[in-house]
Amino acid sequence: MADDTSSSTPSNDHAALLERRLKRERAAREQAEALLVEKMESLYETLKQSQNAQKDLELALWASQESFWSWKAQCDRMEIRSFSLHSESVSTWSGTLIQLLERVHEDDIEGLQFHWSMALHGKRDRIEFSFRLKLDEDFQWVRLRGRVLERGNAGEALHIVGTTKDITQQRKAEQSFHLMASAFASSREPMLVLSPDLVITECNDAFIQLIGAMVKDQWVGLDFNHIFITEKVDKAQLASDKQVRFESKIKTQSGEIRVVDISVALFETYQQTSYLIATMRDISDRKRNEARLRQLALHDELTGLSNRNFLRESITGLVESKKPFVLVFIDLDGFKAINDNAGHERGDIELQRVGAQLTAMFGPIGEVGRWGGDEFIAVLPSQTCEKIAEKSQQLIHHIEEDVVSVKSSELRLSASIGIADFPAHSDSIEGLIQCADAAMYRAKELGKGQAFIYEPGLYESMTQQVSMVNDLRRTVENHLLDFYIQGKYDLNGELKGGEVLCRWISGLHGVVSPAVFIPIAEEQKLDSAIGLQALEAACDYISIMESQQGESIPLSVNISANQMLDPNFPQQALKICMNNSVSPEYIELELTESVFIRDEKAALRALNTLKENGFRLSLDDFGSGFSSLSYLRSFQFEVVKVDKSLIQGIHLDSKANALFNGLIAMLKSLQIEVVAEGVELESYLPFMQQADIQLMQGFYFDKPMPYDQFLARHTSEPNR
Repeated sequence: MADDTSSSTPSNDHAALLERRLKRERAAREQAEALLVEKMESLYETLKQSQNAQKDLELALWASQESFWSWKAQCDRMEIRSFSLHSESVSTWSGTLIQLLERVHEDDIEGLQFHWSMALHGKRDRIEFSFRLKLDEDFQWVRLRGRVLERGNAGEALHIVGTTKDITQQRKAEQSFHLMASAFASSREPMLVLSPDLVITECNDAFIQLIGAMVKDQWVGLDFNHIFITEKVDKAQLASDKQVRFESKIKTQSGEIRVVDISVALFETYQQTSYLIATMRDISDRKRNEARLRQLALHDELTGLSNRNFLRESITGLVESKKPFVLVFIDLDGFKAINDNAGHERGDIELQRVGAQLTAMFGPIGEVGRWGGDEFIAVLPSQTCEKIAEKSQQLIHHIEEDVVSVKSSELRLSASIGIADFPAHSDSIEGLIQCADAAMYRAKELGKGQAFIYEPGLYESMTQQVSMVNDLRRTVENHLLDFYIQGKYDLNGELKGGEVLCRWISGLHGVVSPAVFIPIAEEQKLDSAIGLQALEAACDYISIMESQQGESIPLSVNISANQMLDPNFPQQALKICMNNSVSPEYIELELTESVFIRDEKAALRALNTLKENGFRLSLDDFGSGFSSLSYLRSFQFEVVKVDKSLIQGIHLDSKANALFNGLIAMLKSLQIEVVAEGVELESYLPFMQQADIQLMQGFYFDKPMPYDQFLARHTSEPNR
């Protein structure tokens, strides 16, 4: 053993010592590293909790649209921090109170200084004030809230924190609400505030005046629908559309029935509070006027029978419903002789007598009306031609009973009657009228004073009609129609415009009246091509007039229902103007109410497109139909042409004059330019002057003429 011990060397002892020391250092290092990791994890958790709390604060501030601010007296600086929800960015503004005040609206500086001073010097611990602050280029309303966190020994504030919020939209909403409340109270239109379940919560003085109540209180708390006698608010529609509009009747406290136009709309305040605003407009007078005008428009003024337009609509309704009926066409024989020899007054009496006899014979079983002049039509559903032929003969007998004595002569009326059946003889309106008309002419050929039922063989005698159709088609296809101009004149007789009118001079049929070939063109679908050619001619005339005279006049062109309902027409019309370098404002498109009867929605779309493109739009033959007024509500026409039927006789008949003046006054109140057509006599002029008509058209001034003649007249001769 002694030998083993003694054999140990110093180098071995040193190595063992180093190894032991190394193990101690390694253990100490590992212990230190473990402690460091533990402390780092603890620190991380603390930091994480702090960050989460900050994020919660930032989220809360973002959700309330608030910004955090802090002010310390030590540095006299305010720092405003705005937080973003979707990013880690923080918008910060830092500056002194002086720098902040530089941005404050001058009217709000004194108030802000007062509130700040009260908090700063110990009078108040809380601050709340709204003021205007300039951000970017505009002033925004800001609400500032704050609280003193620390004060010095003398009570002065050392640290103040708080929040700010942009309340611009809130302020605007409040202002709008106050304005609305003021408008509500002072409005001349009756207005009410309703709860969502239609209970009246407030009403203005105009409503109280309309209803004839003594006080408002008796109406507050009532169901709004209880006011109305007829139509009421449709709650389902209101919930769906958020607004409704309708007409109804109310009964005032004096027992008077008034017609009102009602509009109810849903509103929400900035606080998301829902309520309803109802407005009412008394339209009783307008309804009465419309009823009177409708009555006049529906009926012939002389006889009291239905007029041409109403008859046509009655026929249209039966044709569209495919209900069988008999059409009777009555033409008086000998009427011209009575009119010429006994005078127009006696002629009118005879027309009234025939109208009464027609009503007595056919009125109980159908519709009877005056077609025009001495022509009448009866539309008789669910009848046979044979039975109607018997009644027609009885009618002829009654008509012939009256004798008109003129000096030593005796004049007697008779009638030739044509009868046609729908759908046996024709399944179209124009076709059926033509059949009845052909049968009537056959009755005349047989000696007049007869009734004749249409026979298919009559078409064989109408070969000229077929020839005319073919000839018209060739004429249109080869652009051989002529286009004349008739001027439009003001009260001083000065030329202000013109109308382009189509004329047909046929090599086979001679001069064919537009009253003949235009219906044929419409039936054969040639009217659209004629309309485009008329528009081309108008542009040519305008260009020529500008080149020769330095200026031109606007020209109007008649547009058929078929053409107006063609979706390509607005673009076609604009292209024609562009190709001829003519502004659309020089083109006035005239249309009749027939386009609305066909398809009102499509017509309104076309009219709006044309108006947007710059074309002037005119409603032609106003007063000859019965629904023109409703079309004036649907679309704002620039021009209305009053039908010549309303002008004829105004110098002889006070009622006709009163009707004419009332109609003109109504149109002017709608700011619509009026053109009176059919001014044929100088005696009409004082009445045009009285009504302050803007433009006139008629044979008194000129007849339609070729363009070269028209241009020569107005360049070489002074205006009338």
